[in-house]
Amino acid sequence: MPFSTIFNTPIVTLSQFFRILTLEPSLICMRLEAQNLNKRSYPYIILVTIAIFLALGAASMALNKVFEDRLSQGHMMEYMFFTGLVQVVLSAIVIQIMKKNQVFYADEFTSRGLREGLDLGWLAYIFSAALFTLNCLGQDRSLFTRPSFLSILIVLFSALATGFFEEVLVRGFVLNSINEKLQGVPGRTKKAMLISSAIFALAHLLNLFMNPDFFFVIANVIQAFMMGLYLSAIYARSRNLIAPSIAHGIVDFATFIFYAILSPEALSSMMNAPQAEPTASPWVTFFVQIAITVPFLISGLLMMKKVDDKTA
Repeated sequence: MPFSTIFNTPIVTLSQFFRILTLEPSLICMRLEAQNLNKRSYPYIILVTIAIFLALGAASMALNKVFEDRLSQGHMMEYMFFTGLVQVVLSAIVIQIMKKNQVFYADEFTSRGLREGLDLGWLAYIFSAALFTLNCLGQDRSLFTRPSFLSILIVLFSALATGFFEEVLVRGFVLNSINEKLQGVPGRTKKAMLISSAIFALAHLLNLFMNPDFFFVIANVIQAFMMGLYLSAIYARSRNLIAPSIAHGIVDFATFIFYAILSPEALSSMMNAPQAEPTASPWVTFFVQIAITVPFLISGLLMMKKVDDKTA
């Protein structure tokens, strides 16, 4: 797919969209400060987090509208590229908020601790390979197509941008802000890991606006907590934000890659097909969703035992 196709979008619409995107979180943060909310208070931390997630949601809705025709035809690459770009912009905004709140540590974005963090992420790599394999086995061979190198790059960019954005926001801003708030409290880092993972999980309740399936969303909330605790443990042990971002991005890549290797016709058929009646009980689906993420909870708790306030 040529770059001319990717950038064949309404320039005025996109420029206005990115202007709104960058202003919305900043304006909300200014309003919070005007209300004299302490930068170490839970309301401030939670409201900034919600503001950023809402900005991402608004961006996704706007991009859905911009690329509505292409998406209906099963062409996902333009949407994925600009979604990744949005998350890069939001990551930069979060980093500025971190600096303003004095919880930005430059050495966490370097190679220091990166190798240790990548080693600790072994479960994410195994899970991603298994997820990709099972999804491949569950698809008809005729639905696959040979992806272009550019398509694979776009999917990889989008997955890594997603991982980096969520890790900078939740581990970089939320966890570190809570960790600083709990100065002098015994076991503060472990408590910050649990609280930040809970905030990350509860933020997924916003998915109810897009998906009315209550069981699916609640299962997603529980999954997010378990995965969040695992990624928090990698971060707290390695003191490196790049490592959990890569682990997170690889898990997303195992799913996102199907937007490149399935044919546009197959994707269009899947997106436009009426929702089928579930063949299994909602409770069965609910517990299966949770069960596949339990290894991350166990791994996170085991790593958490070796976390102390001096290492975080």
